[in-house]
Amino acid sequence: MPRSPHPVATRAEVETVLRGGAPRPVPLFLPAIYEHKAWFIGRTPSAIARDADLLTRALLAEFEAVGPDALTVGVDVYNLEAEAVGCAVTFYEGDDPSIPGIKPGDHLLRAGDDLRAAPLPNPLQAGRMPVNLEAARRVRAALGADFWLRGAISGPFSLAISLMGADALYLACLDDPAWVQQLLAYAGRVIKEFGKGYRDAGAELIVFDSQASPDLLSPRMYEELVLPITQDLAAWAAAQGMRDLPLVIGGNTTRIAGLLARTGCNNLLCDFTADFAVWSETCRTAGRALRSNLSPRLLETAPPDEVYAAAAREVARGKDLPGFIMGTAVVPFGTPTANVLAVKRACLDARA
Repeated sequence: MPRSPHPVATRAEVETVLRGGAPRPVPLFLPAIYEHKAWFIGRTPSAIARDADLLTRALLAEFEAVGPDALTVGVDVYNLEAEAVGCAVTFYEGDDPSIPGIKPGDHLLRAGDDLRAAPLPNPLQAGRMPVNLEAARRVRAALGADFWLRGAISGPFSLAISLMGADALYLACLDDPAWVQQLLAYAGRVIKEFGKGYRDAGAELIVFDSQASPDLLSPRMYEELVLPITQDLAAWAAAQGMRDLPLVIGGNTTRIAGLLARTGCNNLLCDFTADFAVWSETCRTAGRALRSNLSPRLLETAPPDEVYAAAAREVARGKDLPGFIMGTAVVPFGTPTANVLAVKRACLDARA
């Protein structure tokens, strides 16, 4: 089994935090490392996103380099389901570190389309789903059953945007919300197929739905359109034996904190632009775990001591909160490892 020089939490310790156990002297450390995985092995995001061997190496190198208390199998986390049902993804060759993305304008659906025959992917064959699933199997075998391993899945609203484009979907939310509900239900079915693949590979799930942020979608529309399908997804995951389901929605989500606490997901995100006081009270009342984030610019550009000080301040204000987790915003590709380790050190020093 690969070893990290840094202490990591056991699966039981992670589950205790996610289920609202007593505040932990050493907060869980869950950095948001996706495309930056490639940095640890000297490759690019496009390279590791298409190759199970490289993705496995990158995940294990991340484990050894920074000692996170969980790993996430995923690079360009919003693209895989859309690609698996027919959207084209742009990849970058050579040394270009750009993140793969859905080709602009290359969307499958238009408002009002009949979705009854829309395809569902076979996660063992469709697109790059097999790459992620094979990496999950290998990392699980390497690290054993006592480490919390998560497979990245899109949230329903973000997948819907990949399938039809942001402007078209936002207009449809106003003009034909009943059809949008059908689209989100279809997105949920696609996501569940990918989720089954992760389940069979021995991984838990983590849901990414930042396109549903109130920076982009009104709280009323979130409650009417997105909340029900997210609740359905969380209930489905629990029925599959995956009761600890993180939900990642970036940006200032303060206005929908109460709604997110009703999703059934038990690990929620207070991004660096959101109101920690509102979020901490919401999660304390609802019995939800809360991950607090640092700014990606701080992580990428500040000296380690400044990163450590910022992380220590976050750890201090979360120390009495059951389920508190120290995180980061998405770590930019090429961020100095010393800066990520500064956040880990702030967590470890909290027990002193």
